[in-house]
Amino acid sequence: MDEFARRMRALRGIEFAKMTGSGNDFVFFDGREVARELVADPQVIAAICNRFNGVGADGLVLLEPASPLGHARILYYNSDGSPADLCGNATLCSTRLAIDLGLSDGAGMTLLTPAGAIAGRLSDGLPEIDLPAVTEIRATVEIPLAGGESRIGFAIAGIPHLVVLCDDVDAADVMSRGPALRHHSALGPAGANVNWVSPGQGGEWRYRTFERGVEGETLACGTGAVATAILLSAWELATSPVALQTRSRRRLDVRFSLAQEGPLRWSPSIRGEGRVVFRGKLESI
Repeated sequence: MDEFARRMRALRGIEFAKMTGSGNDFVFFDGREVARELVADPQVIAAICNRFNGVGADGLVLLEPASPLGHARILYYNSDGSPADLCGNATLCSTRLAIDLGLSDGAGMTLLTPAGAIAGRLSDGLPEIDLPAVTEIRATVEIPLAGGESRIGFAIAGIPHLVVLCDDVDAADVMSRGPALRHHSALGPAGANVNWVSPGQGGEWRYRTFERGVEGETLACGTGAVATAILLSAWELATSPVALQTRSRRRLDVRFSLAQEGPLRWSPSIRGEGRVVFRGKLESI
């Protein structure tokens, strides 16, 4: 029996929760019930996240108790098996699930990620998190514009993001334009997520994301919402709080403040959906 088959056999009967954050969906495992080495394997992750032969998800999350440093530790993996330092919607979902699992209450918690400690809480019944400070922002990136695009900026909101201001996100050719921008030489070898944003109705903004690690469009991206909101502010098009409508037509609210002294430093918070869709047990994949 090869190692992949051994791990999948060991996972048989293990419970999981399928969660969604505004359409950005994840398979969650309770770290008290499953060993990290069983799920932290690219082949296993890709098989579980496969939308045709597996559970189907944009990523996989292992939520572990983390006392005394925090209430829980988040280990996040993209659907291709690659680890990521931070995923905003997965962290919103983790905030909700940590309460369901009894790791914390809704008043406040500390979630540990490779990108640092994140404070989480429930706000008006929705999970809300304080993300790491955004300190690297470029209001303009010298990348040629395509039709309907008016400017491109860059920000690291836990992970790197390009933000493309356009006339209409519905007209953006995300699947054709996304790979070229995601791997553009101006971004270095790691590349970046790519977000398109255009004005919506009632003061909202609408955005779409091509996400690295998924290598396709996701229905929402939490860190992408943060990067987009901050760049809209840097472009003097919006002020905090910024309401962003995701591709799933759900809303993410981004609040942020800019340090008045010292180096450029934006402190963002994001609030949005973190919902259990169903619970199940792995059988055969």
